[in-house]
Amino acid sequence: MRFDMENRVIRMMASEFVSLARRGSSDSVPLEEDEPMLSGADAFIRKKYLDTPHPPIHIYLSETLLTHPIEIMAKADKIEGDTLTFLCVTDTSATHPRREFVAQVRGEGYLAAYGFLRSNMGELVTLRFVYVNPERDEVHAVEEILTLKKLTSFFNKCKKNVAVYARPAIHRATVRIPSMKNAKFPFPSLRVGQDDFIHAVYHTIKVGSTLYSEAPTGIGKTVSALYPAIRAMGSGYGEKIFYLTPKTTTATVARDTVEALAKTGVIVRAIVLTAKDKICPERNVCRVDKRACLLLRNNRLSEAAIALFEAEIPCVTSEDILRFANEYLVCPYELSLNYSELCDIVICDFNYLFDRRAYLRRYFDFSGEYIFLVDEAHNLPDRAREMYSAELTEDALAFSGYPLSEHSILRKTCEEVVPSLIHSLFLYLKNEIRTDKNGIKSGATHMRQVPDGLALTLSRIVEACEKEIMANYRYTGPDAVTRQNALYAYYYKLKGFLECALRFDEHYETFLFFEDEKMRVKLFCIDPSNELAERTSRGRATIFFSATMSPLSYTRSLLGNAREGETLTLDSPFERDQLAVAIVDRVSTRTSEREHTLPAVLRVIAATVSAKRGNYMVFAPSYEYTKMLSDAFRAKYPRIRTLTQERGMSEEEKRAFMDAFTKEDANYLVAFCVTGGVFSEGIDLWGDRLIGAVVVGITLPSLSFEREAMSAYFENKYESGKEYAYIYPGFNKVLQAGGRVIRREGDRGVVVLVDDRFADPIYKKGIPSLWRGVKYIGDAKELREMLDRFWRDGEEITPC
Repeated sequence: MRFDMENRVIRMMASEFVSLARRGSSDSVPLEEDEPMLSGADAFIRKKYLDTPHPPIHIYLSETLLTHPIEIMAKADKIEGDTLTFLCVTDTSATHPRREFVAQVRGEGYLAAYGFLRSNMGELVTLRFVYVNPERDEVHAVEEILTLKKLTSFFNKCKKNVAVYARPAIHRATVRIPSMKNAKFPFPSLRVGQDDFIHAVYHTIKVGSTLYSEAPTGIGKTVSALYPAIRAMGSGYGEKIFYLTPKTTTATVARDTVEALAKTGVIVRAIVLTAKDKICPERNVCRVDKRACLLLRNNRLSEAAIALFEAEIPCVTSEDILRFANEYLVCPYELSLNYSELCDIVICDFNYLFDRRAYLRRYFDFSGEYIFLVDEAHNLPDRAREMYSAELTEDALAFSGYPLSEHSILRKTCEEVVPSLIHSLFLYLKNEIRTDKNGIKSGATHMRQVPDGLALTLSRIVEACEKEIMANYRYTGPDAVTRQNALYAYYYKLKGFLECALRFDEHYETFLFFEDEKMRVKLFCIDPSNELAERTSRGRATIFFSATMSPLSYTRSLLGNAREGETLTLDSPFERDQLAVAIVDRVSTRTSEREHTLPAVLRVIAATVSAKRGNYMVFAPSYEYTKMLSDAFRAKYPRIRTLTQERGMSEEEKRAFMDAFTKEDANYLVAFCVTGGVFSEGIDLWGDRLIGAVVVGITLPSLSFEREAMSAYFENKYESGKEYAYIYPGFNKVLQAGGRVIRREGDRGVVVLVDDRFADPIYKKGIPSLWRGVKYIGDAKELREMLDRFWRDGEEITPC
């Protein structure tokens, strides 16, 4: 919904009008993010199923909403006399499309029919809904004959529900947007490099392009991205900001920045989206049967969203959502999605844009004037590979997780097709099978295509699973929930794999594994750049930024089109005498030598810590090595307080770990952490909370079939296979860990890297500007002398 200030009219699409109306209707429920929505059919599909290649016919409808006129644009795919035809493309059964999908497309059809009769002074119209699943070449048509009286009644009911959303739209155009245009920077002064970043972000949004920026720690990346984005939106360049982040910690910084901007006079509405699994009080019972969830049956969702809007909270969090959801007895997750439509800024995880299974369909099924701010963008390539890859085990394929009756449609299909599929897959790797000394067989192979017959067989199983779900829909036995959960999990697993198979191209490889006498097949996305570029094309402009995107050409080539968009590399705002960087390059930390070099590494840690009393972090490449170092250090220095990061820590344990750094304590604290883990990036320990970091080892990704395939692919594409597959990803984690030290202007600290491989020229080229004064050190004694001088010099320049 958009309020046109110049013409004083509200404009919206029919799809949005119907969707908003249905959220306030007691006889339907909100759409799930993972359910199919009405999507525009392309010319090929219209030609094939409607015998017309022509685009949809637009139907305009003018009415009054509150005190302002409203213009709604509906459409029909074909009009013949008094018959309107709508092509409804679904990814489920055409004969049994989902209830929410049918409600949406019928509502849009009713709206188009109402506009058609109003324009043509008619009294009767025929609506023909053609449900199509192109993958299966499945078609099912349904017709309805409607009168103007019935359509008028429908429209008036919808209008009443939609009217409540007009106030926020008018408020945005008349109050919020003008305040954004004149937004003030929320801090007294700009840091070094901040002005360049702000201007680059604004220009990128204005021209509708892409920016790849390496902005070192201390510049203030979050405010430098959000501030110009808000100013740009206030000037008409963009309609909504999506701040995308991989971690809760960076989302919290974005929230704090929004609140700081609001204190300067900017009137803004923002929300931090929380995953459904974390916010649902009913344990996602709606995924089995929406009717089982009382919160989804309550029709006060619109009322709750408007009340939340009128609370004038600059940035709504999960606590606010739960409070209003409890007050109005509505689903908190649906409330958060509904409220997001009233917001100017949505802070959310990468998944909500980039993951094809979890993206926000209400926004990204179509393109919009969206501004994408992608924080910690160095994390996105590996996250994207996970999103766009798919894997199936033999047991998962055969649906062995839940017993089915002998008359089950799904069971019969699996018994018919799965054994032959497993056999055909085995033939691809039978020559690679090896038997070890214990008689255990294993093997692996890879190929540049999807195995023959795999997609077709999966399509048959998916169709059978849909029928099984429908057959069990009204089942009320004691195991009903367990059965439906298993069916839905199986369905989405296969559906995701099948969708991946249909996208398979030169950026993918297939891996086949034989392990524990069972088959496993994996479709692996080697290069996610095309997929990511396609997702960001749904918006107006994209800003990728991070403190570690070195080399920028590498990160840029993985995040999208390497030849499009602008790049920006900024120097650190800190002075070099604020940070002492040393590389101990005569100690090897290779796996085979770790026991032998353990005493030397311990001496380096002790030399670093003993130079000045305070809080330190020691980073190692794995949990096993981290534990080895912490156990040995604790045994040798029992009087020094230590912490050790454990695998699978709860949120409470993570908070307690971090809280230890904020306690005022004159003693030492040495925390042993995993490089690339939750404590190696996205945390902000400023001042005396952290004065040093020791990074032990290179942290190269583990050797694997997938990494070797990446190496071969990028060697062929850029002649940099090992760099793309191993060296650059590993070194970026090292830089992130070292970046935990010195966060604010007055901070001082030390970073020590321990490994002889850091002396290699390829790592020297990646040293950031702030580390350019790095010293190469031979042993712990020399290191201690260097750090003593650093801390002594700092005391001499400290003002009284």
